Amino acid sequence: EQMIFATEKAIKDLGDKVDSKDKEQAEQEIKDLKEAIDKNDIEDIKAKKEKLTETANKLATKVYEEAAKQNNNNNTNDNSESNDKNDKNDNVVDAEFEEK
Repeated sequence: EQMIFATEKAIKDLGDKVDSKDKEQAEQEIKDLKEAIDKNDIEDIKAKKEKLTETANKLATKVYEEAAKQNNNNNTNDNSESNDKNDKNDNVVDAEFEEK
């Protein structure tokens, strides 16, 4: 059932970035898996879960690709600034530990 939740979340996160055909396929496979779970058919559940896992992995790959594209579009100056902030934060944490 976690697989169902993860796939539904991926579909929602992708929104209109996911191909409608992929979305329909994933939603159909979720429905099939839920039905197999309701019938408590172990073999059917395994088969449907494997199928859904493959589809979910394809969706996940698209999510990561979209995220990577968006990160690449960000200005590199922003990244170096955030790294500086992180370094400063690390030093603060270290100092706190030394005092205790």
